[in-house]
Amino acid sequence: MTEISRNERLVLLFLKSASRKVREDEISIDGVDGRGIASAISYLDRKGLISVEKSYDVRYEATEEAKRYSEKGLPEERALDLSRDGKISVSEIMESLGSQEGRIALAQLSKLGLKPRNGAIDIADTEKIRKILRERREALKSIISGSSTDSESIRHFLGRGGLLREEKKMIRIVSINSSGFDALSSTGDEESLDQLTTEMLETGSWKGKKFRRYDISMPVTPVNGAYYHPLTALIKTIREIFFDMGFTEMTGNYVESSFWNMDALFIPQDHSARDMQDTFYVDTNADEKDIPGDLEKRVRRIHERGFDGYKGWRYPWSESESRKLLLRTHTTASTARYLYEHNGPPVSVFSVERVFRHESVDWKHLAEFHQIEGAVYSREVNLSTLKWILSEFYKKLGFRNIKLIPSYYPYTEPSMDVVVLFNGKEIELGGSGIFRPEVGKILGLKAPAMAWGLGLERLAFLYYDLEDIRSIYNSDIEWLRRFTLKI
Repeated sequence: MTEISRNERLVLLFLKSASRKVREDEISIDGVDGRGIASAISYLDRKGLISVEKSYDVRYEATEEAKRYSEKGLPEERALDLSRDGKISVSEIMESLGSQEGRIALAQLSKLGLKPRNGAIDIADTEKIRKILRERREALKSIISGSSTDSESIRHFLGRGGLLREEKKMIRIVSINSSGFDALSSTGDEESLDQLTTEMLETGSWKGKKFRRYDISMPVTPVNGAYYHPLTALIKTIREIFFDMGFTEMTGNYVESSFWNMDALFIPQDHSARDMQDTFYVDTNADEKDIPGDLEKRVRRIHERGFDGYKGWRYPWSESESRKLLLRTHTTASTARYLYEHNGPPVSVFSVERVFRHESVDWKHLAEFHQIEGAVYSREVNLSTLKWILSEFYKKLGFRNIKLIPSYYPYTEPSMDVVVLFNGKEIELGGSGIFRPEVGKILGLKAPAMAWGLGLERLAFLYYDLEDIRSIYNSDIEWLRRFTLKI
């Protein structure tokens, strides 16, 4: 005879009275919560007393970006509103919408047949396209409100990336079978008790009661132990790689002065990276003690006049500009501090810490993210050393096909971007290079130094094969379990 618990018996009685297939969320039993019902269904299924079918409810959750588009208008809509005399300038689109939304607008308009020619888009007759875009935005509003399940619209916005998140929930549809009826018949009207309570022992009411026998061979749901968050697991792996390669870990400050974040790295004070639209500034200034006086004089001289054949930037350097506080835009500021304080080679250091950029958040950009920083200061350093270290680092993470592409940074020369191929697209993971002589002179270095700054979240994006970089911060426990390693 198959033993059944109280909750299992109540579920069987519910299914018997229903006389049909029932969704799990339709089962309602006084005194038994949803978790108890779900557990009873699982045990009844294992015992073969019910028939279970599985289906999936699919929901689409709109991102903040999608909600903003539904209110302000799609980028392509707003681009059309810029038209003058039947034309829109591409430069005006980029200036008005910003580089990110401007590119989106141009891509969507191109798909509708409005392709730029000679730096402008001819929109002499666009009423049909405007109608399509109005309908598209209304469809987005309906999806956000949950009133639309139009597959074509959903497919369109899913394809744009970063606007909709698809969530699937499994639903069990259950019904009692012949074995379940037999189990009910064999138990009779008297209910088997699951446990002996203190009250039963005190009152003696346990006497004459029927208790359910426990089957210790029955499978139970495993208890999951502690897990690393996927980002923490990746950081742990990266730290171990650097330690194995002989590096020392360094730390820095979230709030940094413009001096260490920019000036000490020979970034000119009129550089676009210092603009408010690119950098988060703090409403106070650095303490005078933060910047050594001799170093400040050296920075001023090298920015304004250069040294030994190097011309400098040829502008009046401002002390007040250098004392502005900001949320560091790169961890190379920590490298500059460390090398200034440890200027006897050889030195090899790394860090994995947060940085902040005034970015528009989308499927591949974040305003707050981690940077994998590294630097080697040695008389043996050259471009080949840098290429080998970067290749070896990515090889240890399982990436074989990386490209090192010549690039430009104000504080390194030569410079390289690290690029990988992903889903047919090249994705930049970070920059690297040999510190310019001006940086070496500022920091008092006695030998060449090389450094690199790589994006951790973009690496995780590829490492875990994600479609949206923001999902790395997903708090859903089931999602997290699929991408983590047990402690």
